[in-house]
Amino acid sequence: MKILQLCFVSNLWPPGTNVKNIDLKLGSNVLDLPSNYGQSFDLIFAAPPCDQFTKSNSLAWSISPEYFINVAQVCFNICVQSGKPWLLENPPGRMEKFIPALSSFRICTWHGTVTNKEYVVYSNMLLLFNQTKRYGKPGSINNYSKAKRELWQPDFFEAITRSMVSG
Repeated sequence: MKILQLCFVSNLWPPGTNVKNIDLKLGSNVLDLPSNYGQSFDLIFAAPPCDQFTKSNSLAWSISPEYFINVAQVCFNICVQSGKPWLLENPPGRMEKFIPALSSFRICTWHGTVTNKEYVVYSNMLLLFNQTKRYGKPGSINNYSKAKRELWQPDFFEAITRSMVSG
C-alpha cells in the first residue's frame, strides 16, 4: 500500500507500508503540490495544522489565518481530486467554517482512549471505530506534556488500520 501523508511527519502505519510525507518540518510544502498529486497513491491522510484551527488558539489565528486556510484547502483538494480513499482529521473548531464542503464528508468525532483527545474525521470512506469513554476535558488529563498528549496518534492509526482490514 502506498500512502500519502499531508502535514504529518510520523509514520505510524504497519511495517512495510510505503509512506510519503509532505510537511514543512521535512522541507516540503503542500502549497507547492498540484491538485492531482494524490492520484498515484492508494490512500491519502491529511492533518492540516491542528493548533491553528482549534477554537482555543486565537493568537496564532489572528497572525495569519489565510495561510492556515490555504493549507487546509489544498489538503482537501488533493484528497478529493485524487479519486482515492482519503482521511482528513482536525480538532473540532473552525475548519468547516472556512471549507464548507468538508461538512458533507464528516464521518465521526473520534475520542482517543489514551489521552482523551478529540478529533473530527472527514473521509470519502466508511470507518468503524470502537466506542471510547471520555473522562473530563480533552487534553487535560494528568497535565500531560505535549509528547504524552501526542500518544493519541498510534491509537488513531491502529483504529484506521483495523477498520480498513475488516472492511
